Amino acid sequence: MATTPVRLEDIPNLQQILESRWSKLHNQPAPDTIFRYQLTIERERVTTDGEFNFLLQLNRKRTTDRRKPEITAGLQPPFDPNRFNFNRANPREVLLEVRIDDTLLTVLVNVSPLSHYHSLLVPDRERNLPQVLTAGSLNAVIRFMLSLEDRDYRIGYNSSGAMASVNHLHFHLVHVCQKLYVEDAPLTKIGSHLYRLDNQPAKAYCFVLEDQSTETGTFITRTTRLISTLLSAEIGHNLFLTWDAARTTLRVLIYPRLRLCENKQVSPFNVAGFELSGFVTLGEESDYERLDGRKLAEYFREAQGTDLYERLDSLVLKGLEGTRKRVNRN
Repeated sequence: MATTPVRLEDIPNLQQILESRWSKLHNQPAPDTIFRYQLTIERERVTTDGEFNFLLQLNRKRTTDRRKPEITAGLQPPFDPNRFNFNRANPREVLLEVRIDDTLLTVLVNVSPLSHYHSLLVPDRERNLPQVLTAGSLNAVIRFMLSLEDRDYRIGYNSSGAMASVNHLHFHLVHVCQKLYVEDAPLTKIGSHLYRLDNQPAKAYCFVLEDQSTETGTFITRTTRLISTLLSAEIGHNLFLTWDAARTTLRVLIYPRLRLCENKQVSPFNVAGFELSGFVTLGEESDYERLDGRKLAEYFREAQGTDLYERLDSLVLKGLEGTRKRVNRN
């Protein structure tokens, strides 16, 4: 789909354009479709066995029909033009190109969708940036999200070493109608403007954006400084942007990973940003049937480490103050 870059502030109906173009492409029958499969959520349930509810969806085609994920070694590998990247995407996959401050944000359909309107947000696509979050890219995707009227949209980011399968800077935009447990989870304040999830299935540091008109810049600065601190200590991470349960305050949750994961798991699911936030897509009906909140929380602990806060709190707080130190992994 040929597009001409437009400034974000000049698109009053951004959500309508995104959804109508996505749906038009998704509904095209074979052989004209560019999707690897038509989205079919075969079964859906919310776990009710414990204090925390997880949204489970059975989407077998996501496992069987998607492009095979590639192994990405290390936390900051250089961009490799010989491997898959989003410059190789079919031009028809481009929904929009939006100029947001100094960033040109390309919005592509995800041809192996998790949800309706599942799209990829690729900042400055032709610059061939590796999968390392930057202040400009975060600014672009946050401002894009704030421009969508429907607050059931969420944005996820996985670093290399934390389930990213393409080493080309990108974020995932999904639409999920169900409330997720992280949206009304209580936050413990541990520093100036810094919170964390305590007594929750996943461990995360969190910033909140209450006043979009005055606080967005500092919200972005604090988040990128925390990410920079994790990168300096070679800590993989997932990021999740969501509105709180009241749909009034934006939360950014940063999930550190003490051990780098350089290969996608086959079963039962990949523990990445969406999963840690309570949105779990499964490819096997047996897994869909047997998994409960207790088992999911075990997978989260295995992925993140049990003593994460003890190892990282001091590092994170000092990093936000401008000093850095390396974390002890032993």
